[in-house]
Amino acid sequence: MGTNTIIAAALVAAFITAPATAADVEDWLAPANFTGNVAYASDYVFRGVSQTNSNWAVQGGLDYAAPAGVYVGTWASNVSFGGGVEMDLYGGFASEVSGVSYDVGVVYYAYPKSNDDPEMNYYEASLRLGYTLPGWGALSPSVGLGYSYSPDFFGEDGAAHYLVADASLGLPHGLTLSGEVGWQTVEGDQTTGHGQGLDGGDGFDYVHYRVGISGSVRGMDLDLSYHNTTEPDFLGEDVADGRLVFTVSRSL
Repeated sequence: MGTNTIIAAALVAAFITAPATAADVEDWLAPANFTGNVAYASDYVFRGVSQTNSNWAVQGGLDYAAPAGVYVGTWASNVSFGGGVEMDLYGGFASEVSGVSYDVGVVYYAYPKSNDDPEMNYYEASLRLGYTLPGWGALSPSVGLGYSYSPDFFGEDGAAHYLVADASLGLPHGLTLSGEVGWQTVEGDQTTGHGQGLDGGDGFDYVHYRVGISGSVRGMDLDLSYHNTTEPDFLGEDVADGRLVFTVSRSL
């Protein structure tokens, strides 16, 4: 699925729930529906693996969320491969039923400066469910479960599945404790097929986990997280081993 397909899908969803009156149009075009974000991170870690070879990352994004639950956005970061730039385009629909939130979306991961073969660009379709326990006040304990599928993963590497569970808990002084455990499995084709995958087989699979604490100071969001995986050496460059990552970000 290319960029045009993602945009078309978002437009179809927007058309289905499109505003019918002038007041609805004003609601859809309200400035509050448009947001942005910028961030500086000591490392860009994606599913337990450093994307910047353990170096810093500058990141930012733009988002639009309609009152009907439709959203689209884009996000970018420097990386240490693929021409040095990753740009993500995404869209979907998010809502809630009986206290359970759900989010169905598609993300297209693009490396516009890359001319590599096999091609690095790929897309994933995903579903996420979330629930916040009521009656806990400022603690606001929440749990989530997500699943993503790509028919042709990064590097034309065949089908990939990703399952993640996460949880968070409010702490005193406006802090939040959070963690996640995820499992990534990739079939293996052009990049890690033909015995080039984990342990001399095709493809790979691993578990990653993260635990972190976050809070806000004068409009700046701060996060300190520890990441690790069960296969720290499978990429051969020490980019999947344990590491602390500090991120400072701001919403615009």
